[in-house]
Amino acid sequence: MYDAFEARDTVVIAVAQEDEDLESHAKFYKHFEGGPRFEIVADLGRTSTPRYDRTSTYLIDPDGIVRQIFPQTVRHRASWSAVLNELKRMETQAETATTQPE
Repeated sequence: MYDAFEARDTVVIAVAQEDEDLESHAKFYKHFEGGPRFEIVADLGRTSTPRYDRTSTYLIDPDGIVRQIFPQTVRHRASWSAVLNELKRMETQAETATTQPE
């Protein structure tokens, strides 16, 4: 599934919010065989992300605007296709906007 995001020049960043220290974050990171294919940052003690749900995915456009929130995507992997479909819809919308005459 990650290949589909990568093919669309989409950056995936995970925020590990449960880690209390760098040691616990390192243990979590080691669960990815060969390392993850995306960035994982640690919000130690949830100091920067307390208002975000721990299991949601946020689709953020290139301007930094949250365009869609997908709850529970971490626990329900099948919903990654919904994120990809929304990304495709946004791409189509952007292409249409740039090709329409003024």
